[in-house]
Amino acid sequence: WEPEVLIISTPPDKHDEYIRAALKKGLHHFCEENIWTYDFKEVERISREKSLVSAPSCSFHFLPIVQKIREILKEGIIGKLHSYQMTLSTYMPSWHPGEGSEYYARNPNTAAGREMVPFELIWLNHIFGSPQSIGGITGRYGNLPGGSEDTWSAQIQLETGGNGNLTVHHGAVPIIRKGLCVCEYGTMDFNLISGEILVHIEGSGEQRISCGSSSEILESSYFKEINTFINTVKGLEIWPHSYFKSALATAALGALEESSKSGKREEIDARRQPVIRI
Repeated sequence: WEPEVLIISTPPDKHDEYIRAALKKGLHHFCEENIWTYDFKEVERISREKSLVSAPSCSFHFLPIVQKIREILKEGIIGKLHSYQMTLSTYMPSWHPGEGSEYYARNPNTAAGREMVPFELIWLNHIFGSPQSIGGITGRYGNLPGGSEDTWSAQIQLETGGNGNLTVHHGAVPIIRKGLCVCEYGTMDFNLISGEILVHIEGSGEQRISCGSSSEILESSYFKEINTFINTVKGLEIWPHSYFKSALATAALGALEESSKSGKREEIDARRQPVIRI
């Protein structure tokens, strides 16, 4: 007996060696969310040659509220997207509080907020379109130990037109995950923690939609994700995400951090991944 599938759930800076092993040994694999995406061209080439399913994580594709936001935009009832804004505030000390500095999210290279920039962009890109260029700043405004930044803030030009704004915090106590998009005929507010969407169309009033709070449906969404991977290996479903799309999201993090240093907008190139901090 030999395994057919590899599930990669290591810290982000250890993914590459296991992806490489899966490709070499001809194993289908699922990989948790990345900060650096393994060479997407190599993954796609070897996967095609060996008929492998190589699945980078896209957990929030399976979240009912994300699916509903995308559906509303596709229906066109609020018209063409002009801009979106998204804020995530997660408190890094609340991540595995029983663990110390050995835990990857306490390391500046794999910090909680740094990881969450591409995590958020994966589902935001899925809804609103891929990023083309980015400008932004990173900063340290809190008092967490370690000395690294605790805030990443980006202004994103989208390939499909319009723009996005994403801010990720990991040094503030409030837990927030909500956004707003402004479109030609109306607006849409969304709160991923409460699972609530508020659609406002000029002249037609408001519609409130409840998709279930994250405490109620998050685990079932993770189950759907891994089950979809298994069914894709069996040939029953198609994995909805790719290493190229993952590379765009992680490259956007790198471009954001570069923009913070250069003071200029940076083009997003999937081949240019974030700097590894030693």
